[in-house]
Amino acid sequence: MKTATVNGMPISKEAVQFELERLARFYTEHGFSSEEIKKSLPELMDKALEQAIGAKLLLDRASQLELPVTAADIDAEVEKVVAQVGGRENYRKALEAQGIGEESFRRELEKGVRVNMLVNQACSHVDEPTERDIEDFFAAHRDEYGGRTIVELHGQIRDLLRHEARGRAMTQFVAELRAAATVEYRESEPHKCSCGHGHRH
Repeated sequence: MKTATVNGMPISKEAVQFELERLARFYTEHGFSSEEIKKSLPELMDKALEQAIGAKLLLDRASQLELPVTAADIDAEVEKVVAQVGGRENYRKALEAQGIGEESFRRELEKGVRVNMLVNQACSHVDEPTERDIEDFFAAHRDEYGGRTIVELHGQIRDLLRHEARGRAMTQFVAELRAAATVEYRESEPHKCSCGHGHRH
């Protein structure tokens, strides 16, 4: 398994696993079978590592800038998590199960808020899709929509174009961060296990 460091700090296995699970969910939601995902696992692992590197670069940059985060900002994020897990009691149990105190968890949420603020800054120059953009996209993909009209799909196409534009802006921003950082890779060493074969971890 390939590993990496960013400015001398290792990318954790947990960070790569988190990105890998996100990729697997994305491809599952877009019609890929579990068998197809398994066949693509080496490529997905490489992509997950790259995404984890990007996340580390963003987190480090957000910490350097010391973007202002209020208690209300963090409270809002806590409420989102509470809603996702089904209530305050489940939230408390989830923290206990992971051995995390609420203050520690709030500090992690604060990092996430700062990264979101940085992302919004990086994408602030991205223009909203125009009506012409939406019409051109619909015309190019009309056959894929099974007779649905542009009126029905207007919001969906607008959101897709906005998402793609922000994605391009973020790719450029992360590339700039990466150019200023030291990213190093290495393959983990194989070791002998009880079966007598070498395995990489």
